Amino acid sequence: MANRATHLLARAAETPEATALIFDGLPISYAQLAAQARDAMDGLAALGIGRSDRVGLWISSTPDFIVAQQALFLLGAVVTPLNILYRAQDVEHAVACCDLGRIVTTGDLAATLADAPPCPLIAIDLASDQGDIRSLPQAVNSAPPCDAAADLGEDELAMLLLTSATTGKAKGVMLSLANLAANYDRTPGWLGIDRQSVILCALPLYNTFGLNQGINAMLVTGCTMVLLPRFDAGKCIAAIAQHRCTFLPAVPTMLQKIVDHPAATAETLGSLRTIMTGGAPVPSFLLQRLLELAPDVVLLTGYGLTEASALVTLTQVCLGRNGRIERERSIGRVLDGIDLAIIDEAGREQPIGTTGEIAVRGPNVMMGYYQAPQETAAALQGQWLRTGDIGYIDSQGYAFIVDRKKDVIIRGGQNIYPADIEEVLYQFPGIAEAAVVARPDPVLGEVPVAFVALKPGSATAIEPMIDHCRAALASYKCPASIEIRDELPKGPTGKILRRALRPIPSAV
Repeated sequence: MANRATHLLARAAETPEATALIFDGLPISYAQLAAQARDAMDGLAALGIGRSDRVGLWISSTPDFIVAQQALFLLGAVVTPLNILYRAQDVEHAVACCDLGRIVTTGDLAATLADAPPCPLIAIDLASDQGDIRSLPQAVNSAPPCDAAADLGEDELAMLLLTSATTGKAKGVMLSLANLAANYDRTPGWLGIDRQSVILCALPLYNTFGLNQGINAMLVTGCTMVLLPRFDAGKCIAAIAQHRCTFLPAVPTMLQKIVDHPAATAETLGSLRTIMTGGAPVPSFLLQRLLELAPDVVLLTGYGLTEASALVTLTQVCLGRNGRIERERSIGRVLDGIDLAIIDEAGREQPIGTTGEIAVRGPNVMMGYYQAPQETAAALQGQWLRTGDIGYIDSQGYAFIVDRKKDVIIRGGQNIYPADIEEVLYQFPGIAEAAVVARPDPVLGEVPVAFVALKPGSATAIEPMIDHCRAALASYKCPASIEIRDELPKGPTGKILRRALRPIPSAV
């Protein structure tokens, strides 16, 4: 049977008493999780949700998210997780671009849309219907049991994931059951996660990082996942120590805050066996700091994107004999079953060592953007997915990202990649976060400007940072200015949002 919920059903049948989740200190077994999902399936079916219905899932990172997700999968519905930080207009956009028929949410979130909900709402935590908001518990109490999980075709749509919108308005990425099976279900093997693993998930569950390396990795392997409702460095460290967590997926900004926390020691982090990072260019300085703090940890970094289901490349980060990281800033080699190439503007594959756009091909590549034929045609050319990322592949097959295509700064005809400058800034004492963007210049066209946030207790002037850049960078790469802020703007997964730092164009 093809259904994304079959992993949960299999784990509940094989190891019913095994702990699936630990949340707020309470364990939930696989049998309990499956029973809750079946009950929710009955209630959702009674409320009219069935096969191929497009349903939004707007719930914070709690067990309720997983229960509702699995219930929707059992019914054969198409699931679209929504950012819990969305405002009404964001939800309206998601409903419109993904053509959502209903949203499964909580009473509090539903209340923020009560004046003009963009589609019918179902609340998981209301004891009874409240106006137009339907109560799932009330529906469950009176619903007849469903016969069985929907048996779907491999090419049927399973998830409509919204892009992170770091380059503009979010779009619905169409992923089939076959896409997810080709990538999500192979991820635990790639990362070394097995039934004995204990995952610490402090990632948002609506993002593909948390969906794949959190929920899916747990269900595929039958291991235990310690789930935190939100990221907090101190609580992460405490959870790792208490539950002896072995696997930590995290974006670079999360790892930076963990290593900067006074509770981060070899003892508190000693149970960790693997750390997986990605989602943004990773400063080599951060990776070196992690290895110094936890030398026995296998530190993995990789590259992936929603349009390719999830992971595309992977590599283990190692220190060389000189104490420096080998292959700094490499995103690793392409994973089995996936092809990676560097192409030019015309789509022609480029030779080894040549910089161009990274393209991906394989069974993991999306079906397209939902109801967006022009955007789909621009992204999918031939059999290749054009990622919009600039990079190259070396003679040993290791790929390197230079930068996002649209983030390239052209100063007087010379290309500048923000990551090059950010790498240097991260090496300056006291800098915790750094981002570089383009600022219009009447003579040069564009110049790079930098924004930094300092570590707690650090204090420094701008001029020493400028001098540091001048000593390490070619003159044309040096930032024209540096601004210190308390914290840099970030997206829902912790990525620093360069677009939020760019100057707003002047009105004509």
